[in-house]
Amino acid sequence: MKFCKNINKWKITKEFLIQEYTQNKKSLPQIAEEIGMPYESLFWYKKKFGMSSHSASFWGKGRRNSPQTEFKKGIIPWNKGKIGWIVPWNKGRQLTVNHKKKVSIETKKAMARPEIKEKVQMTQFRRGLVPWNKGKKNVYSSETINQIREARLRQIFPKKSTNAELILFEILNELNLNFSKHKSIKTICQADAFVEPNIVLFADGDYWHSNPMFYPKPTTEAQIKNKARDETENNKLIKEGYLVIRFWEFDLINNKNKCKGIIKKLIQNG
Repeated sequence: MKFCKNINKWKITKEFLIQEYTQNKKSLPQIAEEIGMPYESLFWYKKKFGMSSHSASFWGKGRRNSPQTEFKKGIIPWNKGKIGWIVPWNKGRQLTVNHKKKVSIETKKAMARPEIKEKVQMTQFRRGLVPWNKGKKNVYSSETINQIREARLRQIFPKKSTNAELILFEILNELNLNFSKHKSIKTICQADAFVEPNIVLFADGDYWHSNPMFYPKPTTEAQIKNKARDETENNKLIKEGYLVIRFWEFDLINNKNKCKGIIKKLIQNG
């Protein structure tokens, strides 16, 4: 397009601005410099034609990043495979009382905001909400139930071995026995330790499994459930031909040699 310049007047049309500004993606300062026109005048024309400004994403769409900053294929990051190079600034640091109070106040302020409340309500499990399958029977097929049991037994609970379990493993190592840790026994239970071919060992916590020395009767819901489950598992394992030994946490910690002798005697009697 040819421009006619006559006493600081340019013939600017809407079609020209659409072509240069929108289609060719030229900025107004760039167009003004090319045609020798003041930027302010060109901006006035744009406003006159009712043309809106473009967002930042419009200008970057379809363009590649600068070769100097673009990640190039085949380049290996300097920290790939390296562990411990970057340590979090707050690792191992204890927050002061004032800092904790400040964090608490700011958290409460954030939680009071309507948009945050709405997000929390959408994702948080509400109190009093009853699961859809609670108390219902025959919801899953027997095949699905077995799959769920097997998947759960393959998980290790807890993720780290307890002190009682560590002592049990130490005893087995001292006896030079080959054993498996946290091995699932069919769909019955997960043994703390298993010695081939049929010896199942447990290291029961005094509180959680209700050691009668300290808890003559189970009192909490967890103790009642665990005690009933232990008895059920014992009966099932014995019916399947397994030898079951349960050691209390107190005995493993305070009477290690006695526990070691029980296992040794059982292995010898075979």
